[in-house]
Amino acid sequence: MKNTTVTIALFLLCWYTTSGQNIFSIHDYYPIADKNEWRYTAPDDWKDGDYISKIEKESGEFIGLFNTIEGEDGNELFSIPKTAKTYRHFDATKASKLLSVSENGISYHGETFASDGSIAVFEKPFIWFSKEEEIGSDLKVARNYIRYFVDGTQRKGTFEIVQKIIKKEDIEVLAGKFKNCLRVEFDTYWDLGEGTEAKSVNVYHYAKDVGVVKASARFIILKNGIEIINRLVEPDLKSYLIY
Repeated sequence: MKNTTVTIALFLLCWYTTSGQNIFSIHDYYPIADKNEWRYTAPDDWKDGDYISKIEKESGEFIGLFNTIEGEDGNELFSIPKTAKTYRHFDATKASKLLSVSENGISYHGETFASDGSIAVFEKPFIWFSKEEEIGSDLKVARNYIRYFVDGTQRKGTFEIVQKIIKKEDIEVLAGKFKNCLRVEFDTYWDLGEGTEAKSVNVYHYAKDVGVVKASARFIILKNGIEIINRLVEPDLKSYLIY
């Protein structure tokens, strides 16, 4: 009986330890703060120097836009919690994700497009990463959105994301060696209207207290079912500034 009790206790201890190692705070791996910046290698044909990804705190236009957009029933599409902080996360193409950070985690509200200055706002935001995540957690979300153009016109579309946190891996890039990086695999789909679709197949590695250190992103653009762009971008981290 005594040996059985010891065995059970050891099993529970091992299970608790392993389980605890699989649970983590997403804010440790995806630090969002004003002026955070990451520089990455760029393809040989890229003429603008390093890929630059950065965070900018947004307290004006972002919130103001959401407070004035109405759905078909005349009501606001959604509201941001008063305690949440809002940011734009710009990528190398100068497009940006509209994010808010609250006690629930990181919410995804929409995206700006650098090509024409338009902004796509989801009819309902979703929690992209919960405050606490674990290895194996997955996400599957579909959202309608309204895209607002600078000339005042609007267009409706749909967005989908399928994502899973796969495991932890050690990664070495120009910025150094990073242990136990989160391997996150996700696919996105945008129905952009007028027969145009955009898809991406992505693998990102997030290092603790750093952010994304390595990425692989395949972008596919379809026009009326015909592939017009298919490119693979694999930036590696060169340097970073975290505040």
